[in-house]
Amino acid sequence: MASLLSRYGSWLACCLSRGPTSPLGKGDLAMLADEMGTESVAGGTFVFREGDESARVHVVRTGGVELSRMLGGRRVTLQVLRPGDVFGDVPAFLGAPEPFDARAIEDSSLLSLDADALFALLQTRPAIARRWFVSMAERMAGLQSRLIDLLAGGIEAQLASVLLRHADDVGEVRITQKDLGSMLGVQRSSVQRVLKDLESAGLIELGYRRIIVADPGGLSSLVGASQS
Repeated sequence: MASLLSRYGSWLACCLSRGPTSPLGKGDLAMLADEMGTESVAGGTFVFREGDESARVHVVRTGGVELSRMLGGRRVTLQVLRPGDVFGDVPAFLGAPEPFDARAIEDSSLLSLDADALFALLQTRPAIARRWFVSMAERMAGLQSRLIDLLAGGIEAQLASVLLRHADDVGEVRITQKDLGSMLGVQRSSVQRVLKDLESAGLIELGYRRIIVADPGGLSSLVGASQS
């Protein structure tokens, strides 16, 4: 057990804290990946399917993973996960089957931990357990905020909210227009129209399979106006 704690304790810390407050940098993550090994998942491949046993907890190291499920005869995207994002822990805690399909949207690599090993760590390391539950609370708060955004305002404000939430450090959003439509529950043609309008207004720049947020303040104003 001591070697298990030594091996995975730092990995958990890396997963649970991102950005400037993270205790580990990219070099540390690469070192841990060399030690643990990574699982390569080709784009379009499922990590797990809805109804599968929730046996492992995952973190995206490179690439992206889409969480989706069939609703009313069509596939709806719930989240698009990027490097550093954790998934699979909530159903593992509940002892429930996986509630969504998890599919790599591009060639990706994952780090993963057996759910039983995670439980052993949380029982013996209070500090890690506290960080883990704070991480879960932050993720749930993010989902609640997104739900509020989707319920308030029209498609322009909804799309602005999604772009802001998924932009990386340089303002790039790597989500296809098809997936954006799936996330918002609208047709791809509607997404194309609104994106063109946002580009004409100088708020974004459109490229091949990517969107650049050129004016985050302007997009935030659209979201704020819809909620006022």
